[in-house]
Amino acid sequence: MKPISFGLLVAFLAITPLHFASSKTLPSTRPTKCHEQERSALLEFKQSFFHPMIFICVFQANELKLESWTLEDEDCCYWEGVECDEGTGYVTSLDLFNSCLLGSIDSNTSLFRLTHLRSLNLAYNYFKNSEIPSTIGDLVELTSLNLYDSDFGGQIPSQLLNLTNLSSLNLSWNDGLELTNLDMDTMVQRLTKLEHLDLSRLNVLAPFLEAIANLSSLTSLVLEDCNLQGTIPTAIFELPRLQLLNLCCNSELSGNLPEFPLHSPIKSLSLSKTNFSGPLPTSLGNLTFLNKFDISSSNLSGNIPSSIGKLTQLTMLSFRSNKLSGEIPSSIRKLVQLSSLDLSMNQLSGEIPVEITCLTQLTYLDLSFNKLIGPIPEDISNLENLTSLYLQSNNLNGTLRLDVVLRLKHLTTLLLSFNEFSYIIEPDMNTSLPNLSALGLASNNLSKLPMFTCNRSRLQWLDLSQNSIYGPTPLWYLNVSMEDLYFLNLSRNLITSFPAFKWPNLVILDLTYNDIQGFLPSPPKDISIYLVSNNKLSGEISPEMCELSNIDILDLSKNKLTGVIPPCLSNLSETLSVLSLHGNDLYGRFPQWQNDFCQVEMIDVSDNQLQGSLPRGLANCRGLEFLNFGNNQIVDTFPSWMGLLFDLKVLILRSNRFHGAIGETEVGDQFLKLRIVDLSMNNFSSRIPYEYFNIYSAMKVHDSDDEYYYGYSQRTYYTSLLHEEKDTRDEYWVIYHYPMTIINKGIAMEYEKILEYLNVIDLSSNNFIGEIPNSVGSLTELRLLNISNNNLTGPIPSSLANLIQLESLDLSSNKLSGMIPPALTHLIFLAFFNVSDNHLSGPIPQANQFTTFENNSYGGNFGLCGGPLTKKCGNPIETPLAPPSSAFAEEDSGTWFKELDWKIVLIGFGGGLVIGMVMGLTTTSRIERWFLRFYRGRRGRRMHQIRFA
Repeated sequence: MKPISFGLLVAFLAITPLHFASSKTLPSTRPTKCHEQERSALLEFKQSFFHPMIFICVFQANELKLESWTLEDEDCCYWEGVECDEGTGYVTSLDLFNSCLLGSIDSNTSLFRLTHLRSLNLAYNYFKNSEIPSTIGDLVELTSLNLYDSDFGGQIPSQLLNLTNLSSLNLSWNDGLELTNLDMDTMVQRLTKLEHLDLSRLNVLAPFLEAIANLSSLTSLVLEDCNLQGTIPTAIFELPRLQLLNLCCNSELSGNLPEFPLHSPIKSLSLSKTNFSGPLPTSLGNLTFLNKFDISSSNLSGNIPSSIGKLTQLTMLSFRSNKLSGEIPSSIRKLVQLSSLDLSMNQLSGEIPVEITCLTQLTYLDLSFNKLIGPIPEDISNLENLTSLYLQSNNLNGTLRLDVVLRLKHLTTLLLSFNEFSYIIEPDMNTSLPNLSALGLASNNLSKLPMFTCNRSRLQWLDLSQNSIYGPTPLWYLNVSMEDLYFLNLSRNLITSFPAFKWPNLVILDLTYNDIQGFLPSPPKDISIYLVSNNKLSGEISPEMCELSNIDILDLSKNKLTGVIPPCLSNLSETLSVLSLHGNDLYGRFPQWQNDFCQVEMIDVSDNQLQGSLPRGLANCRGLEFLNFGNNQIVDTFPSWMGLLFDLKVLILRSNRFHGAIGETEVGDQFLKLRIVDLSMNNFSSRIPYEYFNIYSAMKVHDSDDEYYYGYSQRTYYTSLLHEEKDTRDEYWVIYHYPMTIINKGIAMEYEKILEYLNVIDLSSNNFIGEIPNSVGSLTELRLLNISNNNLTGPIPSSLANLIQLESLDLSSNKLSGMIPPALTHLIFLAFFNVSDNHLSGPIPQANQFTTFENNSYGGNFGLCGGPLTKKCGNPIETPLAPPSSAFAEEDSGTWFKELDWKIVLIGFGGGLVIGMVMGLTTTSRIERWFLRFYRGRRGRRMHQIRFA
């Protein structure tokens, strides 16, 4: 044994007293006891705020530090969480992190009598949105203040600036706390010792970043998700001691990465979910101390510079979800410390560089959703520590050597779906993959179920969709040992049978778009998502379906199911969110849905033979967004009681036997979110009540995301059965889009998904009388209006010119009279217009979109003249363009609707041009081919999209 050097012995003796003091194992070394006034202050604080039985404490089984604070123990310096100065006995440190503190705190709280405090930690408690007391400024000796996630609110007091000794300040995750009124220049002048600052999740409205750039002592700055706006000053990156910078999740914070100087001290840089744009600078290579770099979900463009190879200390690199292009640089091979690399969701091209297989420390590699070509490098098996490999949705081709890839013994996730592999070499049946839990081989030219999966007993997530797997499901596959199988997707294949289930833990199953025949398979009782639409299933819906106590999405649509809907399905209303039974041969009444609690958001039972009236029990489904009873035999009056379903966006009652008048609304706040109303082909009568147009608020403002589709999404974790550690779980989303049938020129077109900005009113083919209400002009976001085939009289209201987003207008087959308002030429998105078979007269407007409409838009109006008609106007008079009317006069109260024959309605995915092109097509098949070519994309997935994050 080597002798201990004198220097080491001196160092050991120097630190040992400090260690023992902090561990409180030698009380005899303490010369003084704590001061009685501070002991009393601590006991008073405990009595006011300590609540060990509150939910958070019981749930997390805390150590309950304050239980050691007792009257019997006279020396508070040995209480848990308390430290005192050895010489003076004053309390200098108070660590009450997660200590079951509950209550409103103010300036009189006894805690602020501890004026010798240097460190105060109140993090992770619950102070009921109290303001930070102004007496915080009395603790002038504080060097560290931590109020993380303790439910403080209001303004940060200016007295905080009295704490001129602060080196660490953490006010993060207090969502009600605001930084708006502090004098930022004063802050910079007084808090000169500040080294660590964390204001995450605060509402920062002050001109903040410019001031922060002058805090030259900062070593870490965390401003995550705190509403930062504007452009980040370059000086932030040039702070001389800054090692950690986190500006994540400030979506309105813009800027460019600067030119970094040599020897920059930055070690961690997190800029994800910001609006940073521009290229990655070549000087990125100067960040030689950098070990974490995350700028995902931003707007970067250009190439990845080869200088990135100089960042040899990097352990984590994410450029996920940007607009980067070009090839992955081969210099990346120098990042030998890298354990996580995410370049997904960009526009990277070229082959996967073989040099990437030199990164032997990699555990996570995600290159998905790019434009990569070529094969997977055979040396991929060198990445022996790899646990997650994501290569889906590229253009990878050639032979897929699964026998090589699956040599990675630690692999838990392998996603290779949606590439262009021509051939697959499977591994040997004896290949052992004890850790593989997720496998994605969708759209990989498989003609049969892969044999090697039969002994993957820990497999949880399996996606084999969009292949050419044909014939009956082999018995060997149903008998494989996959007890943990949680998700199975076999959709869009050619499978003809699927017998009884053998996987007890299956939660999500998608068998849509196959040729499965026979009776409806009964899934496991705990299944959550069961999709079997677009098959050839027959027979009745078994009452066993009512035993699916955890069902969330149930889609049995577009099969050959017969019989009645089991009444007991209403028992599922507490868990069921989506129910789709459309396109079968079901008859009888829809279940009465009698439970008081109902969380259903979507019901589609269209295209059946259902009878009776609408079940009034649906009024309990307060979250209902989408309701489609179209094309049945329902006999009822207008369901005005649905006006209290405040989330209702889509109401389709087309082609039934609804009848009678639609009276005035009982209250003014009904149907506020309604965007699509289809009451066509019924027998509604009387006048169109103008009040309804006044209350359709959602059709008056553009408040929906232009990229959001009507649908339902569910997030879940596919490794939840295998791993207890939260950080090891991968999440994915099952996104279910609501399909709809839109009738265009008498042709029914089914769309697999509909953008939510689409606003539609179709009242066609009823017995409405009277004039068109002026109030329809208030629906300025309306895209499609069809009130054809009624008995409407009077003029076309000029207020229609206010519908500036309108793409399709059909007023044909009525008894309208007067002129076509010249103001309608302001509708520059109008791609379809039909006023045929009315009593209109006068000149046809000759400007903008009206120069594109053909004769059949005006036929049957013997008084009309001018192009495109051959009848010339006898005494041509220049008709001025009238400005759009903004007046919506109140009409006499009336009632709504007759037998609708919903005739011409079309949706617009891309504005007027799309509608114009679709309207020009004359056959269903041609329309379908056009639509599929332009909008389904090369993947054409219908029901769900899986995203791993």
